[in-house]
Amino acid sequence: MFYSFELEKFLEDLLPPRDELLLEMERVALGETIPVVTPAVGNYLQLLVETSGARSILEIGSAIGYSTVYLARGARQTGGKVLTLDMNRGRLERAVKYLQRADLGDLVEFRAENALKYLPRVSKKYDLVFVDAAKGEYLQYLELLIPLLSPGGLLVVDNVLFRGWVVPGSVFDSKYDKMVGAMRNFLRRLAGMPGFRVSILPLGDGLAIARRGE
Repeated sequence: MFYSFELEKFLEDLLPPRDELLLEMERVALGETIPVVTPAVGNYLQLLVETSGARSILEIGSAIGYSTVYLARGARQTGGKVLTLDMNRGRLERAVKYLQRADLGDLVEFRAENALKYLPRVSKKYDLVFVDAAKGEYLQYLELLIPLLSPGGLLVVDNVLFRGWVVPGSVFDSKYDKMVGAMRNFLRRLAGMPGFRVSILPLGDGLAIARRGE
């Protein structure tokens, strides 16, 4: 938490009203402890797609499709399409149904794939890539995704501040040592990538945006 609950709630109330489908997905995710982006992050993802004009969009980590809905709604405005990957077939099947209910199914391709095995086989370039998957694998994703970003393309990564524990001197349970170390290494690598402009925002649990140079 990077700001008080009251401030978070106030800012969330300023977002465009969410329809019943999104609210239902939020209730399901909360009730079943399924990790999804916050509404603020979802809204920002849609805005990024629309303002960047992204047409080829890749998502690593579908869960039940909450963030996918926002990405696909943005793609509907740009004439684009979304490819989303998730290893959990059960959740992916639920995501398919939610996107169909949102009348967005024709804009999304779903693949039950391990991203680390799938990405090396990809040659297509993407205008926007969103990553919200296994945090300990972020650095591996990064190396595989750099060649897939179009000139001017955006890489957006969720949960990069990891509850604020990436800050040196933070106190947390030792069982998270490896994960926190991996996230710190990821952020250092991301920030130092030549040819990219990087910004870290305290939305949700931290959102990194890296834009590839033209």
